[in-house]
Amino acid sequence: MIPTLIVLGLLALGVGIVAFATRRTETRQDVVVDQDTAWNDPVTPANTAPVEADPFANAPVLTPAVSIDPIPTDAIPVERPS
Repeated sequence: MIPTLIVLGLLALGVGIVAFATRRTETRQDVVVDQDTAWNDPVTPANTAPVEADPFANAPVLTPAVSIDPIPTDAIPVERPS
């Protein structure tokens, strides 16, 4: 009688584990939201930002950097006392 109870207990435990592992929880994707749009409304994504004009379009043009001639290679640098 004891082995039969052990086998039935293990079988019930196995069924419980399988039922727990395969259960389906309700997700947000299962919920269908009715969209309030007419047939001729433009369809745009909800997370699209509006297109704005370039704020720097009328900015002044920067002047080119001042170029300095390189030091001649035959010049010896002056040593400074430490």
